Amino acid sequence: MPDPFHAKQMEFIINSTKRWNIAHGAVRTGKTVCTVFRFMQAVDICPDSKIFIVGHTFDTAYRNVIRLLMESEELSCFRPFLTWSGKKLYYKDKSIIVLGAKDEGALGAFQGDTYSLVYCDEMTLYPQSIIEMIDSRLSKDYSMGFAAMNPKHPTHILKSWIDKAEQNHPEYYSLLFEMDDNPYLPADYVKHMKENKTGIFYKRNVLGLWCLAEGAIFDFFDRKNHIVDRPPAAADYWLAGIDYGAVNPFACVLVGVHTGHHSGLGKIMWAQHEYYWNPAMTNRQKTNTEFANDVANFLEPYDIRGVYIDPSAAAFKLELNRRGIHTVSTNNDVLDGISKMIDDLKTRRLLICKECPNLIREIESYVWDSKAAEKGWDEPLKRNDHAVDALRYVSATHMIPTLSSHRHNPGDYVQRRFHSNF
Repeated sequence: MPDPFHAKQMEFIINSTKRWNIAHGAVRTGKTVCTVFRFMQAVDICPDSKIFIVGHTFDTAYRNVIRLLMESEELSCFRPFLTWSGKKLYYKDKSIIVLGAKDEGALGAFQGDTYSLVYCDEMTLYPQSIIEMIDSRLSKDYSMGFAAMNPKHPTHILKSWIDKAEQNHPEYYSLLFEMDDNPYLPADYVKHMKENKTGIFYKRNVLGLWCLAEGAIFDFFDRKNHIVDRPPAAADYWLAGIDYGAVNPFACVLVGVHTGHHSGLGKIMWAQHEYYWNPAMTNRQKTNTEFANDVANFLEPYDIRGVYIDPSAAAFKLELNRRGIHTVSTNNDVLDGISKMIDDLKTRRLLICKECPNLIREIESYVWDSKAAEKGWDEPLKRNDHAVDALRYVSATHMIPTLSSHRHNPGDYVQRRFHSNF
């Protein structure tokens, strides 16, 4: 029977004895499992209950840590002694407080207490003020922090801690996890990730590198490979994505969906037509009523299942609803959306018809914002991005089943032998 932990996980468990102990690197490499295991070892011998588990939100702390403790085979040795109350985790005679660290508004929850132990999940997503507050709370002689994270920009405060660890600082320990370190990952998943991620997403998610977001986002885009003269199949239904603009361009992209139920093509989508209004080119701004009428006329010939709209355009959403057009809440996580769109384009599950010239132009000119990168933010340059944002809303929200979709349910892989970092 295989060992419950792979070699890199065991290396972390054995050597994580410093004030801060950080597992960082590529996705799906087992960082969460081994850091939680090591944290629980420390909980077992901790002399008090000044113990905390922190997530980006309370809900993600539950999904990524509490549920892992309750369900994972690797952590089953702790399960007989655990009780979850819905707010606190109890282990033997100790109580563990669970907190979320989404934004500056959560700062008050971290003030005024001393921490003996803290576990930090997705720590790179916390505001710097909360990271610094957590650090300042570890003030006992035996205080320890454990953290698992995927890399961000190289000027992030946590990268400076990792740099200290690499220089043998007495208070910091870190270990880099690369995708190839996890022998339990299915070979087809690793192959898929290596072949279909690009740029910053390949460097961070596969190699585990802390790097800047720079250059062209769709640097692989090839007109011969990704643009088609006509739809590749008969559409089973259509969707639409809208990026609302009054002063800026307004874009609506019609997307055809083929479910693959009656063909060997599999499930694919394509951008078929676009409605694009640029007031700078026409010297005229349109009202919400005019835009809603235009969209209704544009989409009228098609069996539209849903319209994915810019979340900030609440008033325009109501205009569409009054016309009987069904609107859908959109996943507006920009980085996740771009990563999903890259995956779909590279695997040709998403194609672009030549009838979408503005969308094609924007895809080819879509770049990372270099000034934002200097400040530590991963953001596309907000220019020439209206049609591409409209398509991103559809691609990110109307999920196509892929290997990568397993990231939300890693237990489906290889009879729970998949060591995941949610």
